[in-house]
Amino acid sequence: MLKRGWMLTLLVAAVLAAAGGWLWWSGHDRDGADAGQAAADGWSMIKSGVGAAVGADTSDAQTGGSAMTVAQVRHKLFKEGSFQGTEPHGDWCARGEALQPCSGLRSRFEYYLLAIGEVPMDAIRALVADEAQRDLGEALATQVISMYDKYLEVRRYQPRNTFQQDQLHTWMPVLAELRAHRRQVLGAEWAQAFYGDDEAKFESLHAQIQSGLPPPPDPGAPVPQMAPGKDPAVVHAERVARYGEEAAQRLAKVDEEWADWQRRLADARREWDSLQGNNALSDLQRREQMNAYVQQHFKPDEHLRVQALLKL
Repeated sequence: MLKRGWMLTLLVAAVLAAAGGWLWWSGHDRDGADAGQAAADGWSMIKSGVGAAVGADTSDAQTGGSAMTVAQVRHKLFKEGSFQGTEPHGDWCARGEALQPCSGLRSRFEYYLLAIGEVPMDAIRALVADEAQRDLGEALATQVISMYDKYLEVRRYQPRNTFQQDQLHTWMPVLAELRAHRRQVLGAEWAQAFYGDDEAKFESLHAQIQSGLPPPPDPGAPVPQMAPGKDPAVVHAERVARYGEEAAQRLAKVDEEWADWQRRLADARREWDSLQGNNALSDLQRREQMNAYVQQHFKPDEHLRVQALLKL
């Protein structure tokens, strides 16, 4: 179960992407920030002056000055951190004995980069290399990590041209610069596989606005959310005005799912408190009954997170 704010942000990103409103991942990450927030902040219109932090290390703050082993990284992320209950998405793009250009590899890299702020950058790189070697073998893993390093170089690149969202004449020079840099670092085929769709959507959006249509809302603006005392009709109207009726309906569904999750989790906490107060049960019996409760009231992909939250 994702944090509610992250769910809303990613949903709005998906909705606007379908309309051609998102351009590409800018790499706007901050060392020490929550991984979910890093993901939410990263989707933006192209900007200059962002992305340098992607190449920075956060080791002293998070490892006490000592390097993490891959086993420690995997435990921290998949057992204790934000990767609990998740599986890597994307594709290694391995075809035979070589990698073949496909967008899935960028998605796979971005999955691991969601760990920014939880572990150092060199730990993420080590995890990518280790997972690739386990899945593909040493030769292909070497190709994967080579492409990963190139992708990070592209991801943290800061254009010399300045992008201003409200100044249409600044858009295409930045696109041209980024397009050239991507192809120089990644090669034409990989750059097209990773960024071709984004670049085409950006050009289409530029043409639409140039023809007189208004620009999309700032993706960095907070999503109007429900809160105690807020009128649901007002929140819905704000969302419709900003994102359209379809997106507002989808955001409402996220609200419902989040409310249902909170209700079920609160019920589970009460059940666990009740079992812990039952002196007629042994500790093993309490845990067995609570695990049965979780199995009954939560979906399989929620079990690990519930168990972690309740410290079962």
